[in-house]
Amino acid sequence: MDNRWIVLVGGAVALLLAAGAGAAADIPHAAVPVTDMPADATPRYWSTGNGDTAAETGVFARRQVVSVDSPSGTDGLAVAFNATHLPGMRPDFADIRFIDANGTPVPYWIESASVGSHARVWLALPANATAVTMLYSNPEARDAGDPDAVFLFFEDYERGDLSRWSFCGSNAGIQARVVRDGAYAGDINVSEPDLPEFSSNRICLANVSAGPMVIEGDFRVSEFGKWCGSGYIQAWNGTDRLYALHLRNGSVQHYDGDHRNFSADARAETDTWYHVRVVLDTHNATEHAWVDGGYLGRAPLQFADGSPVGNDTVFDGFALIGSSAWYSGNPHHFYADNVVVRKYVPVEPVLSYGGDA
Repeated sequence: MDNRWIVLVGGAVALLLAAGAGAAADIPHAAVPVTDMPADATPRYWSTGNGDTAAETGVFARRQVVSVDSPSGTDGLAVAFNATHLPGMRPDFADIRFIDANGTPVPYWIESASVGSHARVWLALPANATAVTMLYSNPEARDAGDPDAVFLFFEDYERGDLSRWSFCGSNAGIQARVVRDGAYAGDINVSEPDLPEFSSNRICLANVSAGPMVIEGDFRVSEFGKWCGSGYIQAWNGTDRLYALHLRNGSVQHYDGDHRNFSADARAETDTWYHVRVVLDTHNATEHAWVDGGYLGRAPLQFADGSPVGNDTVFDGFALIGSSAWYSGNPHHFYADNVVVRKYVPVEPVLSYGGDA
């Protein structure tokens, strides 16, 4: 099983191939850096793993410092970076890679790219990082981004299955008829009327581990029944459930023992995609919510029984639930797409190109 290493030596970048764990002494001298190597240089190595050889063949000939303003003490914080295309970079940005000050790979994911212009990239920043290095200029490289390594949870349903979830009920599935983006969306089919409690067949649950966090995604309800007939976004702490947001007939609400509108009353319609963003700021015991970029308002963080969410609460689960509380009308669907859960800090780091690498 081959190991591949990118070597950073005094500003130079070279690719070395090692035959195995004990073959470091046999690294061929034919691996030549892009620029001259100072005699007293101390090399640093970045392992690119032992996966697809075609994705990593060749030399990353250039590098660029990415400065981090307002660095965070939170390790693995997912931060967006608007990368501009640089000379020598693949037009589709597929050859970009990131390393920290120790040469350790920084997980990343390209959310979108405009060919030859710019890309929106998410990085899982190390705690207190003031800069990272972007490697690029390898025409043979392919995109190696991994959203599962960047976020607490990610689901765009493009795998074509529900394998990212820790549990999905029998009414949960994916389909290609109603999608927000890509080829697939999630679908919780709600067919049972007026059940007194949510049944597990209408739940999708993911394991997470975070206090303050952001939940973001696209959601749609096919029909509202007489009472509500909609879907819930939840965060779990053991057996305690936080009903963070509820797309209910005629309103967008949260629930703490009673259904409550956010301070700005937003109307929910059927067969309409809504982009929802919820911040669960446990340190300040406050929830904030946005729909389609508009701020709905804030609410005290309280569990379903009305008890307060403590500032040291760590949520261990994230759930989407199709509500069955319809009295009349047809069974409905709770659709989801492009779902992301990530850690939250009040002041997010800002990434930008810095000086020479």
